[in-house]
Amino acid sequence: MSLKISTEPKENRQLGMTIEVDQSRVDQELKKAARKVAGQLRIPGFRQGRAPYHVVVRHVGMGALFEEFVDDLGQDVFREAIEQEKIEPFAVASLDNIDMEPLRYSLTIPLAPEVKLGDYRSVRMDEPEIEVDEEIVQARIDEVLQRQADYQTVERPSEYGDLITIDVRAVVLDEEGNETETIVLDESDWDVTPDEENPMEPAGFDEQLLGINAGAEKTFDIAWPEDSPSMYAGNNVRFNVKVHEIKAYVTPELTDEVAQEVGEYATAEEFVESVRDSIREEQKAEAESSYLNGVLDQLVEISELDYPPAAVEMQIDQIIRTTDQQLRQMGLQGIQHYLQLVGRSIDQYRAEQREQAEISLQRGLVLDEIAKAEQIKAKKVEFEERLNEIFGPLNEEAGEEEIESRRGVLEMMRQEGNRHMLEEQIVSEKTIQRVLAIARGEEVPEPGADNEEEAEEETVAEAESVTTEESATEESGSAEGDVVTEEVAPTADTTEGEEKTS
Repeated sequence: MSLKISTEPKENRQLGMTIEVDQSRVDQELKKAARKVAGQLRIPGFRQGRAPYHVVVRHVGMGALFEEFVDDLGQDVFREAIEQEKIEPFAVASLDNIDMEPLRYSLTIPLAPEVKLGDYRSVRMDEPEIEVDEEIVQARIDEVLQRQADYQTVERPSEYGDLITIDVRAVVLDEEGNETETIVLDESDWDVTPDEENPMEPAGFDEQLLGINAGAEKTFDIAWPEDSPSMYAGNNVRFNVKVHEIKAYVTPELTDEVAQEVGEYATAEEFVESVRDSIREEQKAEAESSYLNGVLDQLVEISELDYPPAAVEMQIDQIIRTTDQQLRQMGLQGIQHYLQLVGRSIDQYRAEQREQAEISLQRGLVLDEIAKAEQIKAKKVEFEERLNEIFGPLNEEAGEEEIESRRGVLEMMRQEGNRHMLEEQIVSEKTIQRVLAIARGEEVPEPGADNEEEAEEETVAEAESVTTEESATEESGSAEGDVVTEEVAPTADTTEGEEKTS
């Protein structure tokens, strides 16, 4: 049953479509819906399910009957419409409106993005020079040394931040300044750390602990503040302190011994060079990523891109899936739980990712189009190498069951669906390398040249295989001929017998 279809191009690679359903088909659906509704209702004067169509319509209304089938019918006619018009939607279409008389569906269909490349082979960009900042090197070394820091006994007067082991006895004084029997503190081998920013109670106690040498004693009075929440507020208290030991939090100097403690380094110089190399690699990776993005942004700028909003939404979906996976690998319960913890909704998160998603989409579209223009494909040998990278070498002690299991997995990965995913990765990586080579001004092969080389290599390999088979056949035939000759050749005994007979 044909449909009345009209289409109208919209901006951003979208197609407006109106589908009008033939009235005879609508009537059929209405009658089916009426029978279904009649079977669910008790209509006075009729047995359940036996009420005529016009009675059901009068009883429930035409709108209720339409609601029974309009969504399902919409799905059916949409599939028929895109097949009839030979349209391939890029993503799920959106329903804009439904008119009932006549039944007409209005939809917006996202279409595949279109990319018109600029002169991408003329793009050039200088690579940044990587210079390791020695201040960063020293800061990284200091971080490592700080992790090695610890308290060490020092022979000097006490200072803020020291760990001081003391005996302390404190008693309340009477109005004449004499000690009473009210004891505030009586501690032995008590470890305290005077802190200028967060002093202990009462105020002034930390300051009194400064400038004392190990083995010395000190007596001092402190008036407990009137507004203190302490039970000793408003009292004068006498403290007697004896210092046993003073330890300072010391960051060690970088020596060969320290280098050996923090890692497998023979000398301090080797450790420093390792830190420098590590920073250089980090800066190199960051510079390479920045360089690639800069080149891609130039390619986007000289190209014409047209894509539907749905493409951006799909890119955001991918970002969310990736983030969710990363959070779960970190031991969290996924992105929904994370967003609850930070007080943000999924809609807010999607809005925050939109700009980056669009940038990533544009870069990806340009890369895909360059891959087509350069006729970049994944070679068989590259595909097999990637499989070996993923699964690694088979254990030498593997049994038949493990060997067979591995063979099954590899065969599964070679099947079309899984193979396509790996081949896309390989093509993407090769395209990036091609783009970088172009931007650096390096000599690059003509589009498709690599594929011709692969075809030649396969032809040679096949020829060698045939030659090997023919050679093996000839050797086999030669061996069989020798056997036959030996069987028919007369032996010495036979010859002598024949001569005697004659």
